Amino acid sequence: MFKKWLLIFFFISLPTFMFGQITITSPVLRQVVQRNLNNEASLAIVGSYSQPIDTIQVRFIPVKTGQGTAIDWTLLRANPLGGLFKGNITVKGGWYAMEVRGLLRGKVVGNVSRIEKVGVGEVFVIAGQSNAGGSGLRSANETPASDDRVNCANFLKDYSVNGYKQEFDPQNTSYTTYTTSNFSIIQFSQLSKNVTIGPLGIGPYYWGKVGDALASKLNVPIMFFNAGWAGSSVRAWRESAEKPTVPVLGDFQDPGVPLRYFPVGYPYENLNAVLRYYGINLGVRAVLWMEGETQNLVNLEAIAQGKKPPVTIENYLDNLQRLITKSRQDLGTNKLAWVVARTSYSSQRGCDSILAPPKPSPIIVNAQNQAITTDALRPIYPGPFTDNIQVDFIGERDRCVHFVGKGLDQVADAWIKALTEDNKDFFGTVEPISPDTIPNVSLECLSSQLVRLSLPEGYQQYRWVNEVTSQEYTTRVVDVPSGTYIAKVTRSNGNIIQVPSFSVKANVPPKAPVIKALSDVSFCIGTTVNIQSTTEVENPIYQWTAPTTNSISATGTIVAANEGTYKVRVVDKNACLSPVSNEIVLTAKSRPVAPTISFTSSTEFCDEQSVTLVSSNVGASSYLWSTGETTQSIVVKGSGTFSVQTRGANNCLSPVSKDKISTFVNPLPKAPTISALGNVVFCDGGSVNLRLTPPDTKQYSLVWESNGTVSTQSAATIKITGTELVKGFVRDDNGCLSKASNAIQITKKDNPTPVSILQKGTYTLAAKSAKIPTEYVWSFEGKTLTDLAPLDSVIRATDAGKYTLVGRNIYTVKELASPLVCVTDVVSYDLKSYDDRGLSIYPNPSSNGKFWLESRYELENTVITIFSVDGKQLYQMKVDALNSPKLLDLSAYPEGTYILRAANSNFKISKLISINR
Repeated sequence: MFKKWLLIFFFISLPTFMFGQITITSPVLRQVVQRNLNNEASLAIVGSYSQPIDTIQVRFIPVKTGQGTAIDWTLLRANPLGGLFKGNITVKGGWYAMEVRGLLRGKVVGNVSRIEKVGVGEVFVIAGQSNAGGSGLRSANETPASDDRVNCANFLKDYSVNGYKQEFDPQNTSYTTYTTSNFSIIQFSQLSKNVTIGPLGIGPYYWGKVGDALASKLNVPIMFFNAGWAGSSVRAWRESAEKPTVPVLGDFQDPGVPLRYFPVGYPYENLNAVLRYYGINLGVRAVLWMEGETQNLVNLEAIAQGKKPPVTIENYLDNLQRLITKSRQDLGTNKLAWVVARTSYSSQRGCDSILAPPKPSPIIVNAQNQAITTDALRPIYPGPFTDNIQVDFIGERDRCVHFVGKGLDQVADAWIKALTEDNKDFFGTVEPISPDTIPNVSLECLSSQLVRLSLPEGYQQYRWVNEVTSQEYTTRVVDVPSGTYIAKVTRSNGNIIQVPSFSVKANVPPKAPVIKALSDVSFCIGTTVNIQSTTEVENPIYQWTAPTTNSISATGTIVAANEGTYKVRVVDKNACLSPVSNEIVLTAKSRPVAPTISFTSSTEFCDEQSVTLVSSNVGASSYLWSTGETTQSIVVKGSGTFSVQTRGANNCLSPVSKDKISTFVNPLPKAPTISALGNVVFCDGGSVNLRLTPPDTKQYSLVWESNGTVSTQSAATIKITGTELVKGFVRDDNGCLSKASNAIQITKKDNPTPVSILQKGTYTLAAKSAKIPTEYVWSFEGKTLTDLAPLDSVIRATDAGKYTLVGRNIYTVKELASPLVCVTDVVSYDLKSYDDRGLSIYPNPSSNGKFWLESRYELENTVITIFSVDGKQLYQMKVDALNSPKLLDLSAYPEGTYILRAANSNFKISKLISINR
């Protein structure tokens, strides 16, 4: 018994420490899987191992360069269990050698198992009459496929299997099968001279050449199944399809002999079974239909007997339409494509007379053409037109129907042209039927004598077969002894899916493990509880049952995150599953809702700045930030991603805030530099320009700061007119302000307060100012009076003319080589000349008897004498130096006129003075 190409995998199976030697059970040699429109198929690989492994790998090597896309060692299954493995690999169309190996901790263990030839390509089912199935003249006229990639299901190899009945043809020893119940994934063969195209094809016929051409043009392997039945008509096909329990009358009857019938359900049952078994398990591209000669023969015989031809366009078309529709209904899909040949050339039986030459039937070809163009039958495509092939060899075609010699080449060429040229892009647009999915097999140890096997529910029929004893079982769950088994399940539509063979051994199951929770079983939602198992089994595999999922683990401890019931079973080295452990029930406590985070400013900020993040407080009794801080708000000064949780009254933390806040800190630009373009100390009214130079060539905006206040100026050069401490900054595109530049202290020195000149006496000028300057500078007629002291505010002005005065403040500045001198505006005074003969007396007259005396000259040892008008001396004083105003106090004297005389050795003058009260 051979194996199905898809996978089997035990839900529970043997632990990895027991197995390692690799055996491949599927696919089998020369198996071809139907590719999809993307030129690929998901190829299932099934097998067993018998040494410890933890990884299974597979690779695909094109049999010849260019015959596929190689796949190097790639993972097929990680941590396989139970001695059986399965996996699916997507493989491009091609012809491959497939290798599978096992690894343990990265090292290859045991053998590398190899299937020399396996393919992803095209699968066809042939149906119709003998010109589809074969003429029986194989040994003399038929040519096998020369391309190694052309394959068939060679039923002849298995002709002795129960359920098959053989009718041997003496020319080719082929046979006809009358039952399909034992169809299986058999040994496939290259379409050579001596094979049959199962289940009913008689030899290669012309299909070997068709396969060669397709393999060459498409560059993929080809698989043929043949359900053609010699002498069958479309009527018989349709009737046996619609009434499978009623025998169908043959098309040809002879007088005087019992009526001849097809076996019950045939000829349709072969096509139906091939599609619903091989088409389901391998996939299929299309049904290749060739029939029409039989129907023409029926008409020709009726005409020869003087009867009306029974086959019309209408009934032929109706039969074909109903046959195609029924095949799709039975398969369970309307996507099954049919390719219909246009063929009818035939004669009445025994056409060895020239009086009954073969001829075509436009009626039949017309019906075939109408079927091809019927929208309701799509997908349907035209096959070859064969009524023009070998028509000049009357009598040389077997029974005036079958192709021979060059005719076989011609009809093969016609099929090739129809599939690759007439139907444009047939293989790129005709959606094939893909293989169905194989169900899983579950195993349960019962005792040392029996093991329980089970398949999933939902199938119409179940069939188990012990491959050694042939014992069969037909229930979903079976208790069987140790052995090797296959299984088949039948869907409600009759489609049969086969499980590849697998070996099981009956063993006593291990004792139930014991589990315990390693922390409080009442836990906060979102947290976890470790549950630990203990068992007597050595190196067990653990099958955990949890509230939301089941899992297989190599360890006895799991991390539980959901409330509910937890339990475990263990698998021992014999793949036996223990009873269920005790249960742990976890109860979850509610959590506060996930908080949200608000912030007081932008989360992107400059270095040395910050942002405050604030957590919402719904149901919160405390807070836990990702930084470890526990306040409701935190101040963030750096880049990072921040989240927060709140803790409820039951001590459960909320989920992490959904809005994780990311902050980004932009670095500050480097500090600029300030340079002064002049002296930084100057007099009031002066100024200095300062220049701000950025740290590099990037674009910045410039910021000035004076005495701690940001200036509105933004030019690179500014003018400073007062005492200021000036700094500069640059601001980059991110709005970040640099550190301060070097600071420059600008100092404005006070100018002297304005001065004025007062004439205090006839020959005395005085400087007047609100504040005394460092010095006064007097000039006369443009020449500085250098004999004066710096602070002489009163001078003798003995000569009439223009006097000027400047006040000066003098400052010592360490930054300057010379002192800084600040001056007032120049003031002037025009002193008039007086004809006072060298002595000025004022006021005269005096209201209080007090007089000031001034002399134009430097009078020394001068005697001042006062006389009455009658010449009487009233007063006398001596003035050592009359070089400045001198007070003469006569306030004690009465009102009147007096004579004043001033005299020394060189000077003598008398003047009248008056006291006028």
